[in-house]
Amino acid sequence: MRLLFLHAHPDAGSFTAACRDTAIAAARAAGHETRLIDLYAEDFQPTLSLDEWRSYPDPDAIDETLTAHIEALHWAEGLIFTHPTWWSGPPAILKGWLDRTFRPGVAFHPMPNGLKPGLPNIRLLGVITSLGATRLQYNLLLGAPGKRQLLRGLRACTNRRCKTLWLAHYAIDASTDTSRAAQLEKIAARMAQIAV
Repeated sequence: MRLLFLHAHPDAGSFTAACRDTAIAAARAAGHETRLIDLYAEDFQPTLSLDEWRSYPDPDAIDETLTAHIEALHWAEGLIFTHPTWWSGPPAILKGWLDRTFRPGVAFHPMPNGLKPGLPNIRLLGVITSLGATRLQYNLLLGAPGKRQLLRGLRACTNRRCKTLWLAHYAIDASTDTSRAAQLEKIAARMAQIAV
């Protein structure tokens, strides 16, 4: 499977980066092709400008700085986000990437009775993240907003049989070397289970 990893963390030495590196290495070892977009490393500009907003419905008016990102979306069969969860959702730079790339003519096609998926090539959506909240706090008290946004909301733009995966290290502030190592092992094992 062709897997596009979309990474959003400002610290190249973070645990999130270690999770990303573990996932990519395990995916490659399992025979998958991989690509990486590191939003902070490339200084991605997440703000949807006034001109972009006005031209949003026109698929021929896409900013040229997004060409490589959109090409990668069309190349991918799996899209895996690696990011910390801040304030119950992904970092602003990742939300801005969605605002600018998941647009009409790319991610979906408006139809009289709804949306037609623009990314039927994507058969897997995944999130690898860490959270300050416990599993109970995030899922029951907060309603898992980031998980719903990325795995449920974006699914309408993908293959109708798209599968999802969620690999979260909860209560990261209370984590230990042992719990982090166990999470990396879990990530590697899950990547190995993805069908080529």
